[in-house]
Amino acid sequence: MLRAWQDVIVKWRLVPDDLPGNDPEGAQHADLARSALLDGRLDDALTEFGHATRLRDHPLDQVGIGDVHLARGRWDEADERYQRALAAGGAAALLARLGITQVLIGEGRAAGAIADLEHLVADRPHDPTLRYYLASAWYSVAEQSRSRTADDTLVITSEQQLLICEQAAERILTLKTGDDELDRGAEHLLNEVAMGRRWTWAPEGIAVSLAVLTVAFGLITVVAGGLMGSALVVIAGVVVGAGLLFAIVWRFRRQTWRRRADEMASEITRKGV
Repeated sequence: MLRAWQDVIVKWRLVPDDLPGNDPEGAQHADLARSALLDGRLDDALTEFGHATRLRDHPLDQVGIGDVHLARGRWDEADERYQRALAAGGAAALLARLGITQVLIGEGRAAGAIADLEHLVADRPHDPTLRYYLASAWYSVAEQSRSRTADDTLVITSEQQLLICEQAAERILTLKTGDDELDRGAEHLLNEVAMGRRWTWAPEGIAVSLAVLTVAFGLITVVAGGLMGSALVVIAGVVVGAGLLFAIVWRFRRQTWRRRADEMASEITRKGV
């Protein structure tokens, strides 16, 4: 699934309005199709792009038909149209490359789209449209990497997922897309990562009780040894108390993300990376 509807259509900003053409009637149908696509009227867009392809052979028309299929989740049909446009080259090739990355994201393979988008942004670092697509892809990577419950709640269940979310959020913010939704999402991810790395006791009541008892045992043993004048008892109290306290910390002190992952384990329907 794509992150947002605009991921289908934003790439058309890259197409100049005054593209040359030798078939006025075909161009008219293409203009109507593009307008319908941008308005979300997919049936009208498909019809008009179809008329345009019967009157001319233009790769942008293939991109447009691919976008209709992309919006409807028909990944194979969309990819076929984008590949045709890519092979034709010209102004449509860039849009076709962007379309192919969106097919990968829609198929649940967002990580596979990152390399090509990073190359595009490296070649044109000041292009806001390309930066937007890269940021959106990184957000999809973070979504697809996490585990998911039946009600579509995303849960971090591994250290790798934690690192991916952090990397994705930081990259989104450095791209400075100006997209409020993406920026808020990235900030939320960073907060989730920070919260996930916090240490907590699990289960808290038992851990705290055992820690208190261990400290008390150690103090009592040391005091008793001192009253008895036995250095051996004092040393034993210190060593045993320290060992028990270390065991309690090792057993019950966990990072928040691990604790939540354990709590949600029975509800996970799709595991992340």
